[in-house]
Amino acid sequence: MECLHVTEEFLLELKSGNRSFRLPHPVPILRFLYELSWTLVRGELPFQKCKAALDSVEFVDKVSAVGLGSNFADIITQMAQDLTMSGEYRSRLIKLAKWLVESALVPLRFFQERCEEEFLWEAEMIKIKAQDLKGKEVRVNTRLLYQQTKFNLLREESEGYAKL
Repeated sequence: MECLHVTEEFLLELKSGNRSFRLPHPVPILRFLYELSWTLVRGELPFQKCKAALDSVEFVDKVSAVGLGSNFADIITQMAQDLTMSGEYRSRLIKLAKWLVESALVPLRFFQERCEEEFLWEAEMIKIKAQDLKGKEVRVNTRLLYQQTKFNLLREESEGYAKL
């Protein structure tokens, strides 16, 4: 993948700790976050420099902290679904997701809403095993289906008596 915004020069400036460095032009948020995420997963930049990278850029669209977290969660979720990712990259992706939650850049709730159960289990974002969680989800959905069916039958029954 060719990085348009997270370039070698950008990485060198971040690694050197130059706080006055800023990208000259506003960048699209999703493209920048995607490039930054891949750079972090490849190990070319330590996680701790992520906040400095975000501070050194201006986005084309103004975005709130919640919007930034939501976009980050979407990108990590998409990356987590890549089955061809090597074990080393997958491990770093899990560590990145944990770090994003610990550093309060992304609320845990966003990952829990969007990620697969296996990824959440590997990242220790849920306490129950993925297989057990799927079983519980099936039970809850079945119970809800039965309740809805019972409600529909009772409603049909009362409508039938009203027509007599």
